[in-house]
Amino acid sequence: MATQTEPRAEVEQVLPGIYRIGCPFGDGGIVHVYYLDAPEPAIIDTGVSSSPPGTIQPALAAAGFDAREIRSLFNTHGHWDHMGGNAALRALAPHARTYAHAADAPLFASLEAHLGGYTTYPARLLGDRDALAHQQAQLRAGISVPTPVEVPVKDGQVISLGGDWHLRVVHTPGHSLGSTSYLLEHAGALFTGDSLQGLGSRPGQLPLVFDDSRAYRATIVHLSEVPFEVLCLGHSFCGLTEESGRDPVRRGAGARRFLEESGEAAKAIEEAMRSAVAERPGAGFLELARTVLATLAAPLGLELDATGLNVRSLATLHAFYRELTGAPLPA
Repeated sequence: MATQTEPRAEVEQVLPGIYRIGCPFGDGGIVHVYYLDAPEPAIIDTGVSSSPPGTIQPALAAAGFDAREIRSLFNTHGHWDHMGGNAALRALAPHARTYAHAADAPLFASLEAHLGGYTTYPARLLGDRDALAHQQAQLRAGISVPTPVEVPVKDGQVISLGGDWHLRVVHTPGHSLGSTSYLLEHAGALFTGDSLQGLGSRPGQLPLVFDDSRAYRATIVHLSEVPFEVLCLGHSFCGLTEESGRDPVRRGAGARRFLEESGEAAKAIEEAMRSAVAERPGAGFLELARTVLATLAAPLGLELDATGLNVRSLATLHAFYRELTGAPLPA
């Protein structure tokens, strides 16, 4: 009888000195973290708590790198699949300092900020206690908090990694309030985490905008002015067409096109929600969500269930709904 083995952790060089590592998490998700082989080595994001020992360390070792040499840990934001492994990474690399934006500080300090926020919004909106319990169990298993942030980053700040390696901080809120991108200036590589999403990480859904839909659209405009040549994304996000592909690393014209597609998708959602709110005054959120999803299903290729909903898209729709109506966060 053949024995089953764990999949081999792999690392891909995407540019000179820049390596992508895909880390499994949750129910079939993959988050991409990036190792920078700078004079002072750094890593961007850490996956969940099992990612550093189970994926990141063996992947780096197979490529000839030692995780203990990492000196800087840059978080793009405070969600569980990007910072859940911070404590485990710091245990492997005890000299690493953590950098993140202060607006996401509660997510680095408290498990409750995760259990009551972002990824739990759809279950709360539907009153689905089983789904909420499942998500909260994943969060508890995938995050070690509190985890310190030694250096709160600010927009425009430039951080040296030694030699000609410099990261410029670009505050890119929307997905979360503290979402941040990092531009490696000499390479023109922009590490965006989940700040820029096209049509989201799974086919048939909307991009995930949890905190601020207006800020998300402003982020897309802001990034159009950033001199990047390569986009290094946090997930394999979908574009608006099959030709866009799902490569987490997009280059040249393809990178700029993905930025444009992200803007087009956000504009379509905003316009559909604005129209639904205007045409159906007094309607409840779920009723409006069905209207918006029906409007967007064909042009954006959305998959709807038998009730006319796309559950994973509800958090995004509620963010746009809050923007237009002033409604509170999901309870």
